Amino acid sequence: MTSTEHDETKHGRARKIAGFLATRLLALAVFGLIVFLAFGDVGSLFRRAVRSPVTPVGTARDEDAGPGWPHRRGPTYDGHSSETDLADHWPAEGPPLLWSQPCGRGYSGVIVVAGRLFTQTQSLTSQDVECRDAATGELLWRHGYAWPYEPAGMYPGPRATPTWHEGRIYFAGPDGQIGCLDANTGKRIWLVNVNERFDGRGTGFGYSCSPLVEDGKVILPVGGEGASVVALNAENGSTVWASGSEKASYCSALPIDFEGRRCVVAFLQNALALFDLKTGRELALEVFSSGYDEHAAAPLYREPLLMVASPFRAGAACYRLERQETTGATDGAIKLTPVWTNRQFSNDTASSLLVDGQVYGFDLREAQAKAQRPSRGTYKCLDFSMGEVLWETDKVGHATGVAADGKLFLLSDAGELILARANPEHFEPLGRSQIFQDEICWTPPALDCGRLYLRSPSELVCVYVGRPERLNVEPTLASRPALGEPASDWFDLAWFVAGEREYAFDPADLAELSRWFFYCVLGVLIPASLAGVSMRFLVATRWPQKASGVGWAVFWTTAFLLGIAGTALFNRWFGPFVFTWPVCLFVAHQVALNTIVAVNRSGEPNRGKWRSLAVAAFFLAVCLGYYLACRRLSLATEWTFLIGFLPSWPIAIPTAYRLTARPRPVVDVLCVLLSYALFFWTVGAVLLWKGAVG
Repeated sequence: MTSTEHDETKHGRARKIAGFLATRLLALAVFGLIVFLAFGDVGSLFRRAVRSPVTPVGTARDEDAGPGWPHRRGPTYDGHSSETDLADHWPAEGPPLLWSQPCGRGYSGVIVVAGRLFTQTQSLTSQDVECRDAATGELLWRHGYAWPYEPAGMYPGPRATPTWHEGRIYFAGPDGQIGCLDANTGKRIWLVNVNERFDGRGTGFGYSCSPLVEDGKVILPVGGEGASVVALNAENGSTVWASGSEKASYCSALPIDFEGRRCVVAFLQNALALFDLKTGRELALEVFSSGYDEHAAAPLYREPLLMVASPFRAGAACYRLERQETTGATDGAIKLTPVWTNRQFSNDTASSLLVDGQVYGFDLREAQAKAQRPSRGTYKCLDFSMGEVLWETDKVGHATGVAADGKLFLLSDAGELILARANPEHFEPLGRSQIFQDEICWTPPALDCGRLYLRSPSELVCVYVGRPERLNVEPTLASRPALGEPASDWFDLAWFVAGEREYAFDPADLAELSRWFFYCVLGVLIPASLAGVSMRFLVATRWPQKASGVGWAVFWTTAFLLGIAGTALFNRWFGPFVFTWPVCLFVAHQVALNTIVAVNRSGEPNRGKWRSLAVAAFFLAVCLGYYLACRRLSLATEWTFLIGFLPSWPIAIPTAYRLTARPRPVVDVLCVLLSYALFFWTVGAVLLWKGAVG
């Protein structure tokens, strides 16, 4: 070999290596960009780029100082505000918008004290407590306290609302972190993890209880053995008392007064309990369920009646608190005497409001809310003392809100703000406006100085609900086209599913996974194989050299299309829920492997790098589309199939080499089926394990 030939060979190898590395690095960069846009702060800003930024346009006059909103349910822990002179109606375009600001992910509520707003958010790199100017929404400080919580999950980010008390901010993270910050600077004072300290139970979907701070104590349901509810020292986080042994749930502790004694109500996983706030002694325990259950809606109390509402169509119950006539060790105990039950009033994430002896709230008539459609149920008014339904309407939706000035300010989970009169005779709407679009809004509003603070999972909005004459400038509503307009119409993804799992967040069990696998193989892959083999024989009669390639092209295309359509078709034609979309992931993955292997075996990878890049981009696009569709449709565990690619490589890669060698149709199809089985059941094993460990 001459020196010139040697140099050309060396340069050719260098070009091949450079092309190979460039293709992989570019694919990695594309993937990183997709993840960053999908899950990070940039994604939130990018998705809102079509909206013009909203500049603060007005505020209430200084003399309109309000009581503030220092806790999750306001100054009196019941969603009530003492403010008056609030608007009786809104113009057609909605209430005046004061400001709008993007924020990180999460479902934490908003508190407002002395002109400052506090909430919890999540970025691509951390969970944070944020402090903002209540008049403008501008960020004043941010304190990071943990890594992101389930950043790629259905509902990422913190869920609890911070609490303000005597110049400090107390917060709770979804992993059980409880912290205390200086409200002026955001500097950390202390941080503990109650799940670790007390072996907490009952909050597997993320700790969501907002801190209750009273009498120098931070009161929290935790669910440990001997620590159903605990009290931490508000100064340093040390343990003051721990009491009870019931598992916790997602409902914050509620302080109440009974016969002059300050007590704490804890709505736990399987029980309702009362504790003495000072000593922690358990005063009452009413067990009303067994096994897994969850409770998130706040109890309602007007001495001596205490009402709780459960999800999952379990209904509501009301108890009368009575002094237990005993002596000795149980002296001072409280008896919970049932007053009424109503199976037609079930609350989930949206807490009800008690106004002048009537309860206003949404009766959720399904096990889980869905992202692609409004929750099923009706908004109702109940008589608090008797439990009778006074009226109901389908004009509100799954909503939670604030009661003030004889009115209800309700934010539905579809992002609509509704103003209604608190009228026990009939539903009396006064105004409504679409505030957020295409997001599930579970965060209750906060009211202060005529300003209503609203939050979606990624945006903060402040609207003015006081008398219009109390604004010192006229706002320009045109700066936010979404305000007052109906929600945008998504392409109807639900058509491609045509069914729902009743318990969307529970991992599929063996019977359900087996059903899915059966339909994927017999309803998708086998018909696609028959189509591919048939086309192969048809083409072989005229173009034998092209028969194999055409046959496989038909197979992969048919399998991909049937994988998309099969879920809808089988769910319309047959009974229990069927899911065939994993076939689409498998096809995109196996085709990408086949192409890369074929290019490398050709001996000219440099010429085929664009083919490799194209199939890599196609694979990533399918994964992203699948993930976003699952999120949109509340297919909570189905996106787990994205983790099955690497474990399937021991079969998938040899299959790719088999398919690019001498064609043997029967053996090739069996290899494909075996590769899919490994891909599917690797994920199935993960789901079964998750179900086993709860």
